[in-house]
Amino acid sequence: MLVLLVCAFAARAQWTLQTYAEYDYTRTSGSSVSLALKADYQLAENFNIGFGYQGTTLNRHAVNLQWQVRLLKAKCGTLYLENRYLYRLFPNYNLQEFSALLDLGWRNRHFNFQFGLSNHYTAPIPLRKNGGMDVVFEPMNVVLNIEGNLFEQSHPWNLGARISNYRDFVVERFTLFYSMNGYYDFGNGLRLTAEAGLHPSGVLNLTAQYNGWFGNVGLIWKPKK
Repeated sequence: MLVLLVCAFAARAQWTLQTYAEYDYTRTSGSSVSLALKADYQLAENFNIGFGYQGTTLNRHAVNLQWQVRLLKAKCGTLYLENRYLYRLFPNYNLQEFSALLDLGWRNRHFNFQFGLSNHYTAPIPLRKNGGMDVVFEPMNVVLNIEGNLFEQSHPWNLGARISNYRDFVVERFTLFYSMNGYYDFGNGLRLTAEAGLHPSGVLNLTAQYNGWFGNVGLIWKPKK
């Protein structure tokens, strides 16, 4: 009975699929290409969950899970709470990362602000209590995200900018991402997206004193009910 209720609830959910290919270059890692897949389910008017996967040509893999709940909606904007979990795998280094983020956000027609905390630790592969490298727990860190768009999200095309210390599949500690983005709606729930920006050079939160750059192109599909 419980399974039937869950399936019926999920069938009524509004869902969105997104995929994008990204090219990345830094002086420490060189060039890499990645493919990301994301899905988002709006289970209720004020609650949605999402998950995603990213794989790169450098044999790095990442999986994320998140949920978001709307706390307050007013004419000036929407207040919400977001919780994210990120797992990254580095087989070439026999290392894995675990990150958790909790932030409070506010968005209106043109802007989105998020501020919160993250917890992060690195561990060897496989996990072990004795021998080898110990698990490294990093101090709790502040996460920040500021976004702005030229038009409202309902506009058929848009341009925007973003400053943040985290993205879908990576969390930085002290350094920021700077990017420009945009989209174009084809209609029937299909949207073309693009983004380009600068990010810290390095891996495993070890950054160099110069930036790398990235660019991606993708599609978002939101089926109509």
